[in-house]
Amino acid sequence: MSLEITGQPSHTKKKIISVAALETGAPYNLCVRFGNLLFISGLPPFDEEFSTKLREARANGTPTPPFPNLSFERQVEIVLANLKALVEAADSNVDCLLSIKVWLKDQSRQELFDRIYRDFFSGREALPTRTRLQAGRLPMDCDVEIEAIGYVPNG
Repeated sequence: MSLEITGQPSHTKKKIISVAALETGAPYNLCVRFGNLLFISGLPPFDEEFSTKLREARANGTPTPPFPNLSFERQVEIVLANLKALVEAADSNVDCLLSIKVWLKDQSRQELFDRIYRDFFSGREALPTRTRLQAGRLPMDCDVEIEAIGYVPNG
């Protein structure tokens, strides 16, 4: 979907970026591109199977399924993989992320989070700015959620 903002140059169009497997049926877009900027919604650790179950429950008006029992490490890996899938769907890459906000249910896991997070990027120069917060309660009581802003190179 593309929406041109009235009175603005043609390069300032709002474009919805989606990866069907990640859609949950919730009332928001996972990623919006405006010009060459990417705005990525907070991503919980929902894999394709769980996202499908959520989508079906919301479409049918049935109760949402319980969140699967996943290790903290696995949850972080899923969120980062989903983030990568979205930026790649926008013709970008993770090294083009500018800013990231991380919500952890438990800050005592920050070192473990950082170990996984560092390996996600190609090197120190590629690291975006970051804010890490402890959240009282995240969607489905998961352990981590990540929101990001990035850009599309040569976009």
